[in-house]
Amino acid sequence: MMRFATVAAGGLLAAGCVPLSQSASVNTPPAFIGSREEPELALIEHVLAAYFASDITNRPTVCAGVNDGRESIALTMDEEVTLMQRFDQLAPMVRCIAGPTGWRDAETDQPALVYTLHSFACASTESCSGWAGYEAGAASSMSYLYTMDWKGGAWEFTRDNRALAR
Repeated sequence: MMRFATVAAGGLLAAGCVPLSQSASVNTPPAFIGSREEPELALIEHVLAAYFASDITNRPTVCAGVNDGRESIALTMDEEVTLMQRFDQLAPMVRCIAGPTGWRDAETDQPALVYTLHSFACASTESCSGWAGYEAGAASSMSYLYTMDWKGGAWEFTRDNRALAR
C-alpha cells in the first residue's frame, strides 16, 4: 500500500516546488482527505493542517516524509509538490538534513522539523491506522497513533492522546 519512494534527484524537486513565500494558488489541488485511494497522504495532510493552523510563532522550516524504520525519506515528487501547493510553508525534504543535534534547514542552517508517517497499515479500504508526528532531533520527537475511517466521502481521523511514541 505504501507508494512512497526516496527522491534521489533533489534538484528536480527544488525546481518544481512552490516558493515558501508564495501563497497557495487559487487552483489548490483537492484535499487528500477526500481521496480514498491515498490514505497515507490524507493522514500526512491532516497532521500538517493542524500544525500550520496553530498559533506557533517563529516556526522552523517544516518538511514531510515517511519513516521506514531506519530513516526519514521523502515522498514522491508529485506527492511532495501537491502538499507544498496546499501548504505554502512546507519545504521540500531536500531542505531538511539530519545532523548531530537534529534536523537543520540545508539553506539557512536553522532548525527544522520533519513531520513523518510510520507504521501505517489499512485493515480494509475503509479503515487505516498509523503513527504520525514530528522529528526535531534525537531527544525531541513525538508521534501519536491515528486511526482513520472512510465515512461520507472523506477520511475521519481520531488521535489517541494516550498512545505516544518518542
